Amino acid sequence: MTPTSPDDSPIDIRPIQRHELGKVLLRCLPDGGGIETLFKTQETIGMAAWDRDQCVAQLHCYRLVLPHGLINHWPSWNRPFYFEDVLDGCLGITGSVWCHACCHVGRSINSFSHSDEPDRRYFGHGIGTALCQASIHWAREHDYQAVLTPGTPAGLFEFAVWAGGLPWTTYSKLGFVDAALDMGDDLPEWAKGNSPPEVMESVRAALAAGRPNRDFHSRLMVLRLKDG
Repeated sequence: MTPTSPDDSPIDIRPIQRHELGKVLLRCLPDGGGIETLFKTQETIGMAAWDRDQCVAQLHCYRLVLPHGLINHWPSWNRPFYFEDVLDGCLGITGSVWCHACCHVGRSINSFSHSDEPDRRYFGHGIGTALCQASIHWAREHDYQAVLTPGTPAGLFEFAVWAGGLPWTTYSKLGFVDAALDMGDDLPEWAKGNSPPEVMESVRAALAAGRPNRDFHSRLMVLRLKDG
């Protein structure tokens, strides 16, 4: 299904190209020459959603070579929770993998000039899912072994918006499998109070409803594109 804008016009989903950078919000990407290096090594920095000529959503992506691969231009503050485990070879995958970092729907240069809040009119139109589908297609076409992504906890919408992610249940519907990393039984740090008020309100409500601590953790979701 083609994603749509708030006025029901079609949203165009495509890989971000170098000449489009002036229209793409770059706040989550590396500084300096890092972006240029990404274009040289992986041809794009991710997927973007376009409402006519305005970029209204981005999914930032990075290439890793496993096992024990490294990429120096993936900002440490933006690396997902599974990063070190993956580099230690826990998945049994050898070769290039395509990794999703943050996914922000409704965040554009225009919206960011007014507020750090995304334009929520773009929520619920299938844009996030379409970005992921485009990324999977890109990975297949470019001979990647797998796609890796953090899936945020199901039912915690405000956390997903703030963290820049999609629920693990969305990825499951796209064919991803939970890597079942052991995250322990403690609450993650973000759920202990150092998060925006709307996020903590959803945490308190979930805890009051009896949600176990381990269900507040994101999950590593894996889509293997090749056998073996």
